[in-house]
Amino acid sequence: MRGKGALFRGLCIAGLCVFLTLPAAAQTFSDVPESLWSYGNIEEAAADGAIKGYANGTFEPEAPLSLAHFTVMMSRSFYTEDYNNELGWIDPNSGVYIEWYTPAEWVAREHGLLNGINIGMTQQLTRYQMAQAIYNLLQSKGVEFSRTPVLNARASIADLDRFPNDAMRNAVACVYSKGILNGYDDGSFYGNVVANRAEAATVYCRLKRFFNSGSATPQPEPEPTPASRYGTLPNKAASKLTVRDVFTPGKTTGSTFTFQGAKIPIYAGVETLKVGAGDFVWRDGRRIRYVGNRYDAWFGVDVSAYQNRARSSGTINWKAAKADGVQFAMIRVGLRGTSTGALREDPYYATNIEGALAQGIQTGAYIFAQAINIKEAIEEADFVIERLRGHKINGPVSYDWEINDSSYRVANVSKEMATACAVAFCKRVAAAGYTPMFYNSRYCAYMKYDQGALEPYMMWYPQYPTTSATRPYPNLYYQMDFWQFSESAVVYGIGNRIDSNIWFKPKS
Repeated sequence: MRGKGALFRGLCIAGLCVFLTLPAAAQTFSDVPESLWSYGNIEEAAADGAIKGYANGTFEPEAPLSLAHFTVMMSRSFYTEDYNNELGWIDPNSGVYIEWYTPAEWVAREHGLLNGINIGMTQQLTRYQMAQAIYNLLQSKGVEFSRTPVLNARASIADLDRFPNDAMRNAVACVYSKGILNGYDDGSFYGNVVANRAEAATVYCRLKRFFNSGSATPQPEPEPTPASRYGTLPNKAASKLTVRDVFTPGKTTGSTFTFQGAKIPIYAGVETLKVGAGDFVWRDGRRIRYVGNRYDAWFGVDVSAYQNRARSSGTINWKAAKADGVQFAMIRVGLRGTSTGALREDPYYATNIEGALAQGIQTGAYIFAQAINIKEAIEEADFVIERLRGHKINGPVSYDWEINDSSYRVANVSKEMATACAVAFCKRVAAAGYTPMFYNSRYCAYMKYDQGALEPYMMWYPQYPTTSATRPYPNLYYQMDFWQFSESAVVYGIGNRIDSNIWFKPKS
């Protein structure tokens, strides 16, 4: 078999690699002369900061490429903001040892770039694995693959029948179809050959041109899920609706578990918890990073007038919050009193919604609810809907029904009525075109709510660090969409003691 350099050189001779015409200049690396096939790509990648050489002024273009080096290049180049945010997590005084590639690995795993690549970070990367990583990157950026170009690419690969599996055939063909990788002069891919550093520079340049060309059009945000998925309320006056008008009890499995001395039924068809302690890395007890591979995890906050009033200006600096990593925000629109039951508007809700949206932060809304019957739950939904008119929010609308102690007016509401109130709220906001969600503390989940009846709706679960569990992970039986993991995080532009959340977005 020919050497790797000759193989990749054949790829470029095929005319499928576009080089920049660079003005004559001193070479950046002593071992990368202008006569080298990859000179232009290496110079461009180095000028962009995508690659770096060694302290002695060399680049070693033919040296084997490790997964760590390729991951750093991909994360630093194509998820620059996320990568820089991860670097900000590193505390040199913490005494915790962090590998040089760890921030890039966190970014890569969050975006699914390492899916299907089952080797250690310091191991050498084959061309199969490089193709898989590129395919994952294109997918994470919303790139679509047309059937005919992919089929044509498959037909052009001479050694396709020797690929390890069809998933790899598909990944390589998709990357071929976008011109990021191509065959060699004999039409083969040679996937088991270890990639080298010159190849990495060339791949970077091709990806850069691909994304800059406008070919990589992101998929549009999905339309809001129709209200039909969530069901509708009968055409009756709110005061006439009964529990059975609103929901059908969920089916149970027949199994139970014990909570606070009570036997809690397990509901059929409700997704069980899919995250564990090993999926999270905590920093200072107030920030957390999901490092599992099942979800794309977004960092977000929920705010109310308390946060505005704590600032001298009365205004949250959403630009600073976004720079600190905030990807979504839940804005309180109003609240019902825990004793009087009076509904009140949050005086800052409109300012907060528009401020977050202006920064490109995905923005939802919630009401602190205290409904004791279906009529009040619908009243709370309508209260929110009316105030959202004219505000083009793009996140869920949540029913935040809470019980702190026996003084709360909702403390003695039955499980059936509590569930009916939550479902009625969710159906009402869904009918108005919003994605409904409900707040689900552990106590409410087990003692106040029929989880089967609430299964169609997004769930927001709170659980914070305590003196005995400083770095918790969710311990609810069921999987949540939002985890409110802290009530005392520090977020730039907002302040201290901020409710902070992770949004678990399933990978496609």
